[in-house]
Formats: sequence, structure tokens, C-alpha cells
Amino acid sequence: MSKIQELISSYLEENEPKKIYDQIIRELQNCGTVWSAFSPITKNHFVDYVKGRPTAFLFSEKQFCQDYCAHMKESGITVGTAECSAENRLSMFADYHRSGFECIIIDNGKKYVIVELTDLINIPDYSDVKEEDRPVINPSLVCSADRFFQCMENKSVTPDKEINLLVDTYYAKYLIPIQGEPKDGTVSIPALERNDGLKVVPFFTDIAELKKFDSKGQFNIGAADYTQIESFCNTGETVVINPMGFNFTLTKPTIDAVHNAINSVPQKGKAQRAVIYTPPRLPKALVDGLNVMLDEVDEVRAGYIKGLRKDEEDQLLVVIDCGDCDPETTTAIIDGIREKASEIEIKEKVEYLAASSRIGNTAIQESQPFFERVIVDVSIPPENY
Repeated sequence: MSKIQELISSYLEENEPKKIYDQIIRELQNCGTVWSAFSPITKNHFVDYVKGRPTAFLFSEKQFCQDYCAHMKESGITVGTAECSAENRLSMFADYHRSGFECIIIDNGKKYVIVELTDLINIPDYSDVKEEDRPVINPSLVCSADRFFQCMENKSVTPDKEINLLVDTYYAKYLIPIQGEPKDGTVSIPALERNDGLKVVPFFTDIAELKKFDSKGQFNIGAADYTQIESFCNTGETVVINPMGFNFTLTKPTIDAVHNAINSVPQKGKAQRAVIYTPPRLPKALVDGLNVMLDEVDEVRAGYIKGLRKDEEDQLLVVIDCGDCDPETTTAIIDGIREKASEIEIKEKVEYLAASSRIGNTAIQESQPFFERVIVDVSIPPENY
């Protein structure tokens, strides 16, 4: 058993686990080889959402990581292993930050623990640095792009994933390779020829991705934003963001899709990220109270409770199935339940939705209801039955 597994076991059994948690952090920072789940699709660390947060998957033993890969393959998702030695540990954690991760789950599938990335490395704070002097890094774009292209493999892309990718593309800053010295305000960007013979214009989210393209430092580096991407695409060129990474290809139709996404997002700067997940525990008072309330309303067929992480805040989502009720009746039922449930004393924020709504319908897919009305057929059978 690895030292990390021993510590995790102690952590889960300890009444005051803070001391053990700190030992886990030190072991992760300094131990020998560890293995990170890696996506060959995006050529970056595999990302998934755990309790609504972008999460990396790290393993203390190679077999643990291989078991996770086999498990994901059953779901149609290809995951590989990336080995990391102690001397490269800091670089890997920095790469996690570059990729938009907030936390790391250690030894998923075994006895596991979730740790905060900020407990492993110090995240630079550039809030007091002028924007033009800050290093170009785009954690949100890298995370949303990696997640989007991972989901394309098993056809699980949803509209919110696509919107987040397009909106993040619009607001990102980029690095571009420059051929020679700029002359007369004109920048020459070297074209990249793809395997299919198409020449594309490369843009990069950060210096790590650019170095994959220019490992020998042959080019100067310039800064760019989405307006340059749009300009190239509008003249018939093809732009590729991170060609050695998630390889996002943009053409004129993509530019139109970006504008549509921007127009659909009410908040400037980002999409309203809504992640639905199964909460680890449910407030007993809420479940008990709702069971009584839903049972009293004949039209209610079922009730579900999910976790909802939106704009980095967690809340509970109660989804109510009102059967064949018309929208007006459904709204009245849910409003009534919301009003009664507001008297239940719980610390969690709760939102109530109809199962017929877009988010409600998404939330209850492959979910088990906490309340389900049993319909008994009491009709009289025919005489010759």
C-alpha cells in the first residue's frame, strides 16, 4: 500500500483530520512517482466536474490510474496515464492551474480524498499588476475546451458546454508566434500545415502551449485577442487555437456561432456556468418535509433533489414532476411548495423547478427520485378477463 493510501485511510478514520490532511499535502508535494489521468484527445490532463468543480485525477499507484482508465473506457471516454516524478511535481501542479482545475481527487475508485489545488501550490496574484504586464494565461478557456472536446468523443456535448467554450474564446487573450521583426505595423504569423494539407494560423492560450509549437524558440512572441482571430476568419483563413493541444479549429461559421453565444449570455465576460451533480448528502429535514408536501398534491408524480453549482456557488435543486399538468397549474403547484418549504430550517439555498423545464429535464436524467407516487389501478377487469 502506498504511503498516500495509508494517510488517506487515517484521514477518513480520524476525528480531527486536519493534521493528517497536511501530511497528505506534504506527501503529494514530495513523494516519488505519481500518475495523473491524461486525455489523448486534448493532449492535456483529464478534466471532470466533482461536486460542481473542475477536478484533476491523481493516483498514488499506477494500477489505480489504469483501473480508472478502464472504468472510463466503459463510458466511451478515452483516458490515459501521465507519469510525474518528484522533481516535476511543481510543474505539474502549475499545469493544473493553467488548465483551470480547482481541486484534485486523489486515488479515485479506492479510498480517496479531495484536496484544494491552492493547498499544493501558491497561485500567483496579478490583481495589482497592469493588465498589459500580466502573463497570458487562460484557465477558463483551457478547461472549457478540454471538457468540450473530451465530451465530443462519447457524444455527450450539451449546449451549455458549447456556449462556455465559445464565450471563453471571445474573451480570452492569446499568444502568437511572429516571423521576424514587425515592419510597418504588420505582423507576419507563420502558417502551420496540417496533415490534410490545409494551412492554418496558430493561436495559443499560454506560453506552455506555444512552446509545444516552437520548442526551439525560433519565433518572437506577440499578444493578440479575439479580434485578430475574427479578422483572419472573415478573410477566409482558418485559425487553430492550441494546435498541439485541444486543437480548436475556427472558420467563418465558427465566428458566427461565437456571436450567437455572446448574445445569449446576459453577463459580460463569461457564461453562467451551471453544473448539476449528485450531492453527497441531503438535509433530512428538507427530504422529510417535501415528502409530506408532495404526497398531499395529487398532481405531483415524483420529486428529485440534485446539487447545482452556478457562478461558483452551490445550492440544492428540487425538481418536481407534475405529470400532464398545464404550465399554469405546474407553476402554481411549485410556487405553493416553495412557499411551504421556506419554513423548513436548513442552511442550504434551494431552488425549485418543474421537470418539464430545460434544466429540470436535464437534472433528472438517470436520477432516482426521493419521492415517487405509486399509482394503483383499481379499474374493474372485463367479465371474460
